[in-house]
Amino acid sequence: MGSNWLFEWVAPFYDAAIRFLDPEPLAHHLVLPAEGRLLDLGGGTGRVAWALRGQVSAAVVADAAQGMLRVARRRPGLLPVQALAERLPFPNASFDRVVIVDALHHFIDAGAAIREAARVLRPGGRLVVEEPDIGRWPVKGIALLERLLGLRSRFLPGEVIEALARSSDLQTRIERDARSFRLWVIGWKPPEA
Repeated sequence: MGSNWLFEWVAPFYDAAIRFLDPEPLAHHLVLPAEGRLLDLGGGTGRVAWALRGQVSAAVVADAAQGMLRVARRRPGLLPVQALAERLPFPNASFDRVVIVDALHHFIDAGAAIREAARVLRPGGRLVVEEPDIGRWPVKGIALLERLLGLRSRFLPGEVIEALARSSDLQTRIERDARSFRLWVIGWKPPEA
């Protein structure tokens, strides 16, 4: 993630300040429960993987910030791995589900991160990117605040995220929730013939 200094500093307080409220929409889009391994890419403290852990066989949290991963290590059943989203240390087709929640806008290169997510996704697997919908005015305010804090955040429209996933050979669709200002880009890798 870009601007690691802030994530190192806020890691001990992150879960209290930024709540992951409802895992149900994410579980629905990931088609959980499912056998296999989940990769929580840019997963920080592991709060998302922790919420979904009982619905998969194993959960891996990959993040660049060591401070965030220190918090994730305190959660039994999670495997934290320090890694850049754009250069994952995993073999091809090693995960059945990949999730990126509220992190894509922090990655140095969103396109490279989505290509890597697609690379490590098994045929028949699913990728879900959950992001604030930059087309909504409240999210534009959040984007401005993050810039003022010195973050290099780059919020992308859902259609751009979807195009990045499609260019990585995933079939895709977008869903939006007007009440929460969230969007989901759901991608799936066709099963091998």
